[in-house]
Amino acid sequence: MLERIQSWDNKILLGLVKRRTPTLNRLMKMITFLGNNGYVWFAMALPMLLFNKLRLTGFTMLFALLISWLMSEVTIKNIVRRVRPCKKDFEQYLLIKDPPQYSFPSGHSATSFAVSTAMIFTCHYLFIPAVIIALLIAFSRVYIMVHYPTDVIVGALVGVICGMAAVPVAPYIPFFDFQF
Repeated sequence: MLERIQSWDNKILLGLVKRRTPTLNRLMKMITFLGNNGYVWFAMALPMLLFNKLRLTGFTMLFALLISWLMSEVTIKNIVRRVRPCKKDFEQYLLIKDPPQYSFPSGHSATSFAVSTAMIFTCHYLFIPAVIIALLIAFSRVYIMVHYPTDVIVGALVGVICGMAAVPVAPYIPFFDFQF
């Protein structure tokens, strides 16, 4: 079964390589950068902490980001230890600097989907752009050859689970007694 999954992953990566263009390459590198270290999600969440009505949303987003990072980057990657496609058969197609961590699951996808899932439940008017950004970041990780499609799919699932877990727990963390 693992061989079939790997074969499927490789076919998709080869199909993407055939459809690359210089413009798309630049765009995907910019999009993937948004997900680095959660930049885009911090940029969305931190200003929300300044406003009483949005403080819970901002905190929930950051909490979802944290638990998805712990699950994907700290825990699952170090258990599975899947080698990235750019370190195996696809090194000549890599568009960014080679990331040092393992491949499975995609941390960019996990954090992006955790935050956008948390936003679905807490910030109804901003969740659509967040989901679009999460989808673009996840796709960019496959496009630039640092993840297999299954890494991104599982990363997104981990993120959705972490985002859903953050929503009911975040209000009980004693951050909200503090007034700016």
